[in-house]
Amino acid sequence: MKGNIKVVVSTKKLRYELNLRRNITIIQGDSATGKTTLIQIINDYLSGRTGPGTDVICKKKCAVLSGDLESVLIRLERLSDTIVFADEQEHFLYSKRFAAAVLKSDCYFVFITRDDLHTLPYSVNEIYCLKNSGYYQNTRQVYNSLHQIYPESSTKKHFKKF
Repeated sequence: MKGNIKVVVSTKKLRYELNLRRNITIIQGDSATGKTTLIQIINDYLSGRTGPGTDVICKKKCAVLSGDLESVLIRLERLSDTIVFADEQEHFLYSKRFAAAVLKSDCYFVFITRDDLHTLPYSVNEIYCLKNSGYYQNTRQVYNSLHQIYPESSTKKHFKKF
């Protein structure tokens, strides 16, 4: 896939907006910022376990990977032109076999992890930190936004072209 892809995930109380520019995006953040909740909402939506007011808006198909490495590799082979999400609690995320499958795939990947993924080549400009802007209060929606950890302007000024 090529180009920017926007993904909006929302419930009555939460809203996430992601703008994916590269095939691998990393989302980091402190505990209780909603990283795993994002994956759970998408997974529940895709499996039909959500109520009214929950929506995942994207021009591409979305998928959540979970389980053992072998079943994930089989499923990944069948996915094409899809936004694939995976959470840090999944052990396959750190394996070389999974990294090789990611590199062969034409999908976009969103990995939620606090650790480095040494087996995957990803851009420093595609590492984001999830931050909350709002609070749980009766009818007020919490807006979760992504903030670039290493903005492009700060990385470019330290390097000269030869």
